[in-house]
Amino acid sequence: MFSDSPSAVRGDRSGLSDRLPPQNLDAERSVLGAMLLDNRAIDEVASIIRRADDFYRDAHQVVYRAIRDMHDEGKAVDAVTLADELTLRGQYKQIGGDNLLTEIANSVPHAANARHHADILKQKSVTRRLIQSCTDIIDKGYSNLYTSKQLQEEAERSIQGIADDRAVGSAVPIDVVMKDMMDNIALAKGGEFHGIPTGIVDLDRLIKGLMAEKMYVLAARTGEGKTALALRIAQHAAINKNSTLFVSLEMGGDELGHRWTSALAKIDSRRLTDNDEFNSQECAAVAKAASIMAKARLHVSDAPNQTMMDIAACARRIKQKDALDLVVVDYMALISEEHGNNENRTQVVGRLSRGMKMLARELKIPVLVLHQLNRESAKENREPKLHDLRESGSVEQDADVVILLHSKMDEADKQGEVTAIVAKHRGGPRGRVSLWYDKRYNTFDCTATPGRSQEEPDPTLEDFDSFDSRPF
Repeated sequence: MFSDSPSAVRGDRSGLSDRLPPQNLDAERSVLGAMLLDNRAIDEVASIIRRADDFYRDAHQVVYRAIRDMHDEGKAVDAVTLADELTLRGQYKQIGGDNLLTEIANSVPHAANARHHADILKQKSVTRRLIQSCTDIIDKGYSNLYTSKQLQEEAERSIQGIADDRAVGSAVPIDVVMKDMMDNIALAKGGEFHGIPTGIVDLDRLIKGLMAEKMYVLAARTGEGKTALALRIAQHAAINKNSTLFVSLEMGGDELGHRWTSALAKIDSRRLTDNDEFNSQECAAVAKAASIMAKARLHVSDAPNQTMMDIAACARRIKQKDALDLVVVDYMALISEEHGNNENRTQVVGRLSRGMKMLARELKIPVLVLHQLNRESAKENREPKLHDLRESGSVEQDADVVILLHSKMDEADKQGEVTAIVAKHRGGPRGRVSLWYDKRYNTFDCTATPGRSQEEPDPTLEDFDSFDSRPF
């Protein structure tokens, strides 16, 4: 006969074996009883209880699986048909036979409270899983086989998994997949897309914005504007209410603030740092730009020596607290290596690249990562290719979209044309977009190509009517 304790919360680890895990057997019996009384309650319960092991008692897990399977097969479910199904599975006597089913059937007079009882059951299940997760971390901590950062990463990932209520190995029905696909096709036909707009009209038309679960790589040689374009994209997303995390491994928050303010106020960024005197109009523009940025949904992580674990942990915390729609990382080569890893640089970059892709999949958001090009393309004075990505193998493989910037501007030029080459676009077209880069304000815009209207020009201060001139 099945025991009354769950397989998921057993053992004598950490001296907790004398404590009874949280559970409510009355609620479990009531949920199962309601499903037998009224099969319409099965779908209602299933929307809350997604895992059989949300039930504490093993026998109840077996009964729940049988009820769900019968319902999915279109069979009527009652005490008689359930007993027959369990007998065919060779489980009827093991779970207690007539005694258990009678106990379940008599536990509830009607199915009206099925959702309430399911909520109680779920709360107890989540608490048990949290206890189990913490116990596992304690065990790993005592083993001396893990660093503190590895333990922190494991703990946060485990807690996030419980919060998302997604079991490992869970699957999505094909009808859901096909419905989402048809919705996306309809949007694309109508000129719309689900992705977060970059704010660069021609680029958005080509890649359909930044799509969830995809990894984007923006690469260029030093000084060609990859950070400026990344700042432009993050600023546009955050001002338009998309919660954005900008991870800066090269510049501090103060310098980032100067750049964003310069771009909006259209004041040379060097003047903001050189203590130049501003006239009243310029002072008002700076104050308004600062106010706009203060209200943007933007988070900045500028700590030096961040590892992949640090970045992932920061992203998870923001997602739990304030939601998260986009992560931008500037840039790949500056992410610190984990201590104790004996890897060459290509292996390190490969591990970081896979980590970025997995973060996008885990949090269901786009991740934009900046990367460098090797020196060969600069020496040959040619347009960059995919193989010019530094330590290119894994980065090229993991990325869903790779955008390469190519500029013919001299170092002395304050503005000029830059070509954005979409060299890889998994599931979509490749192409080129002509951009105008103004180094004074660190801004990128579409060039005024013939036949194209500027229906989405870059935002200016005049686009924001109300603001607080003293936002801090």
